[in-house]
Amino acid sequence: MCGFAVAASLFDAAPPEPERVRRMQAAIAHRGPDDQGFMTFGNVIMAHQRLSIIDLSSPAQPAITNDDRFAMVYNGEIYNYVALRKELQINGVTFSTQCDTEVLLKGFACFGHDFFSRLDGMFSAVILDRKYDRITIVRDRTGIKPLYFSMTNKVALFASELSSIQAFEPSQFKELNPEAIDNYMMLGYVVEPKTHIINIEQLPAGHYGVLDLKEGGYHIHEYWSLKETMHAPHQTLSINEGQNILSESIRSQLVADVPIGTFLSGGLDSSIVTKIASQQLSEPDKIHCYSAGFSVTDYDEVPLALEIAESIGANHSSVYFDESLLSQVGDIRRIYSAPFADNAALPTYLLSQKASRNVKVLLSGDGADELFYGYRNHRLMLVEESIKSKVPNPVRKHVFNWLSKGYPNSPRLPRFLRAKSTLASLSMSLSESYCCAMSSSSRMLLSEIYSPQFKAKLNAFTTESEFARIGGELEHHDPMKVMQYLDFKTYLPGSVLTKVDRATMHAGVEARVPFLSNAVLDSVLPQPSGENLGWGKQKAQLRSWANNLLPNQVSTREKKSFTSPLDMWFRTLQYPAFHRMIMTDELLASEIFDIRKIDAMMRDHHRGKANYGTTLWALAVLAQSIPF
Repeated sequence: MCGFAVAASLFDAAPPEPERVRRMQAAIAHRGPDDQGFMTFGNVIMAHQRLSIIDLSSPAQPAITNDDRFAMVYNGEIYNYVALRKELQINGVTFSTQCDTEVLLKGFACFGHDFFSRLDGMFSAVILDRKYDRITIVRDRTGIKPLYFSMTNKVALFASELSSIQAFEPSQFKELNPEAIDNYMMLGYVVEPKTHIINIEQLPAGHYGVLDLKEGGYHIHEYWSLKETMHAPHQTLSINEGQNILSESIRSQLVADVPIGTFLSGGLDSSIVTKIASQQLSEPDKIHCYSAGFSVTDYDEVPLALEIAESIGANHSSVYFDESLLSQVGDIRRIYSAPFADNAALPTYLLSQKASRNVKVLLSGDGADELFYGYRNHRLMLVEESIKSKVPNPVRKHVFNWLSKGYPNSPRLPRFLRAKSTLASLSMSLSESYCCAMSSSSRMLLSEIYSPQFKAKLNAFTTESEFARIGGELEHHDPMKVMQYLDFKTYLPGSVLTKVDRATMHAGVEARVPFLSNAVLDSVLPQPSGENLGWGKQKAQLRSWANNLLPNQVSTREKKSFTSPLDMWFRTLQYPAFHRMIMTDELLASEIFDIRKIDAMMRDHHRGKANYGTTLWALAVLAQSIPF
């Protein structure tokens, strides 16, 4: 697991200045504290930082083919590299290491872009073809590993983190992307491939890009299609088949020459990963499990996790968090290189930091909720779609919209009486209403607090309309599959995987995601939603796979989201400190918000008149992240 930074001059321009690429490398040094490499290939400079996991004695990157034609920097793990290595050897390829890096490079040298679809793992890479002056970049199927790029001023930049791109020329990358800011304020993250900075993007998951260094032409191609996989022929998995597929995925991801542990929340996903991993290790009692807890009992998952760890006989460690976490809001920019408002972002990093004392690899249960419909919002959408199907479209759109506008908006009402957002959602398309369901701030609230100048910059763009466009890419008779498609295109790469990658890598630990292996994706994604989601059932398949592995109370337990008690924590602050946290000079100068409305919102929250905790946290993080 590593980080890389690459700078390449276009159109035969002068080579990049090495010192600028050194700055890029320094910005991602935390991703690979064990080794580093820095090499120049004419008008291309490649830098690399390594966290050693497999074949610890293999040489530093960039990796170069024997004929010097191809050079590569790479971040990730290829889990089927042993099988691919044997296949390449049959074709006459020789190897000098036992690591997956050489397999990826020489596989590309033999088969070109067709080789990418055969990779099972998490990866991003930049490959230079010196013969044809071309650069190929590639990213894994679901976007577990990041790959940022920018092409301006006759130079192309590629890196594992956004801050590395910015380090090349800090003054060049300061203009905020209004659409990305609307994504962020509504969802807490930015929908890929955008970033919050103009002229910096991410390569979409499951794609590769080819850049002609002489001509400057750049084209992106899809090597794995989520849409085609979801439409593929399917068969219902038996319990035995499901367990075998998941067990094989976990087995392949336990390969390492360093200690391995797991994130363990006490919920179904992480518990089944931990249980299977412990069964496959030669010394199951040596597996380390790590849990995060909160001082407020209703948010604390540690007792559940401890119950699982004891049943397995695993070594369990936990970290508890309280309102003092608010004082570390400035660390978000350092760790995530961008505004990122998932309120589990800091706990995940601090827990990873604790884990790094004992392990270098952590398995997580991420991806299971997206595959098996595990979120509360999945059930809400099932109910809403059932209601919508019984009401004609014109009636639904006009009547529910009219009712929502007239319904009182009071966050102090009991939850079952807060129907305003539900009525509004019923008047929308599935994709738009799902966007609202997944939001941390409502459109109504954002319309109130955005400044007229910022609204003009948005030019009528809304995150809801972006979800509608993305959801429209998948034509499917099962509306819940559209919701799953949205999960894989937005929330999973933009929030879930971003959180885990940046948190663990900043702590010097590698995170692996067994639920997102090729075999699991190919087996579960084509299935109709009814296999897992329905009236009175959710995550049905995964629960059945867990029945003879975990205690009954775990396999049947309702999902408990990993979130913190922000509403209460903000009220523990003295108001002047609360005000300073959000009303920074940078936020004021950005002209994104109507400051009077923000101030009124803060006062209402602090006095207990309303609950705006997630929006206020997003503002606090943004206030620390604006690049001025």
